[in-house]
Amino acid sequence: MKMKQFIQKIFGSKSQKPPSGDIPAKPSRKMQTMMEMLSNTREEELTCDEVFALLDQFTELAAQGEDVAHLMPLVQHHLDMCDDCRDEYKVLERIVANVT
Repeated sequence: MKMKQFIQKIFGSKSQKPPSGDIPAKPSRKMQTMMEMLSNTREEELTCDEVFALLDQFTELAAQGEDVAHLMPLVQHHLDMCDDCRDEYKVLERIVANVT
């Protein structure tokens, strides 16, 4: 069972009302964020260390106008999900932009 299906089974689809009891009618923002992250997980993921090792290359390709989301989809996916790595990428992006 995929994670998204698992989450829908536990919490129901968006169109269904959550059952009364332990689950609040409106989940907290932290719970919503966690559930979004879980539903966006993939079979193959990169760790922060793996992304950090590829970040220079990713940033250079992006600065050259390459379609990095297509060339390095796992890095792009991780950056979409991870605030810390995305912040590191933004710093590198600014550095590269100021050098060129």
